[in-house]
Amino acid sequence: MTNLIVLSFTDEAKAIHASQKLAELEYVGDISIFEKVIIKKGANGEFNYLQTDTSDGARMASGMALGTLVGVIGGPVGMLVGMLSGTLVGAAIEADYVDFSEDVVRKVSDQLNVGDVAILAEISEDGSFFVDSSVAPLGANIFRYNVDDAYSNYEDEQVQQFDNEIEEERKQFKAARSEDKARVKNRIEQLKEKRRQRIAALKGKSNDRKKARLTKAIDKEQAKVAELKQNLNKLEN
Repeated sequence: MTNLIVLSFTDEAKAIHASQKLAELEYVGDISIFEKVIIKKGANGEFNYLQTDTSDGARMASGMALGTLVGVIGGPVGMLVGMLSGTLVGAAIEADYVDFSEDVVRKVSDQLNVGDVAILAEISEDGSFFVDSSVAPLGANIFRYNVDDAYSNYEDEQVQQFDNEIEEERKQFKAARSEDKARVKNRIEQLKEKRRQRIAALKGKSNDRKKARLTKAIDKEQAKVAELKQNLNKLEN
């Protein structure tokens, strides 16, 4: 199962430690990390990033505005980065992220207080045990969201097949002899790259979905306007 996971902390050192724990879990084959970024909420509600680890190997200087990561990080982590930074607010509907912005972003925003440090990560995991048991002792507040529910472009057979294959390869990695582990690890990295490319391709083929979501959003706004007009009429009559 592939999840969007948000781990928030009141202490920056603990967040960095938790990030290292996630890397250790991936190293031993318990999870697979597709994207990961560490952010901090400032006094004015703005976000800055402290660390980033992307699927294409991009690295950026820490401490800069979160919006500078938009376009660098993909998938649900990239969407969440864009929404939290405010850069995608105006383009949210056009970008096909309506449901995501209405649900996930609100929950994450409510969870983070000024000064909090959070890890945003897209992770393939067999269950919640490995991540939760590793970060809970560090005082993590854990939010988990299935990417199939967060991002319609992931509702794709090929992406799901890559996820399934990655999970199977992790099982083989754990059972493999030491001399075979590097080969299995390489297969996992190749599958992660194919998955990333498939998701990128899906973004270019989602016009019908975007039209449907735009229509849905327009209908919602028109319903809100109609309700406001009714309330206004009641006050005037």
